Parts: sequence; structure tokens; C-alpha cells
Amino acid sequence: MQQILDWILEAIEDEKAAQKHYDMLSKKVEDPMAKKFFEQLKMDEIEHERVLRSRYEAFAKMMEKE
Repeated sequence: MQQILDWILEAIEDEKAAQKHYDMLSKKVEDPMAKKFFEQLKMDEIEHERVLRSRYEAFAKMMEKE
């Protein structure tokens, strides 16, 4: 189970990196539609991170019970 927690933490880091990447892209582009597109992608990654953190907490609680 610890390996699963480690993988979830790794996935969270990937989501955070993607957020930074999309944020950078949204600041670089001039086109308003492209800016909005990258901002939405960033918001999607924030939601993914939230879900992963929730799953991490659930798995961690399961491990405590073992």
C-alpha cells in the first residue's frame, strides 16, 4: 500500500507541474481564446490535484486501520 501512496504523491507533483506549465502558457499567449483555454486546463489540473489528495487521504486512513 505504501507504494500506492508514493505513486499518488508523484501524480500530485505531476499535476502541480502541469498547473505551472499551463499558467505560463496562458500568460504568454496574446489570443484571448487561447488564454482562456490554457486557464481552463490549469483549472482542470487543480481539480485533478484535489481528487488525488482526497484519494491519498482515503488510502492513508485505510493503511492506519491495517
